[in-house]
Amino acid sequence: MKVKVVTAFNDSQNGFITRPVNEVFECSEERAKQLIDGDFVAEVKPNATEKPKRKTTKTA
Repeated sequence: MKVKVVTAFNDSQNGFITRPVNEVFECSEERAKQLIDGDFVAEVKPNATEKPKRKTTKTA
């Protein structure tokens, strides 16, 4: 599950690395629930309405 950090914290399950605000990372559903309950992260939901970027071509 992808989550986005809303409050910086030291991630004890990954070697106490610092997770800065706005970082997006993958974790298990169980770990995500723990972090969401602690108000450290928010779930990242896929955005179905987002349009894919178009490649632009240069013309001479």
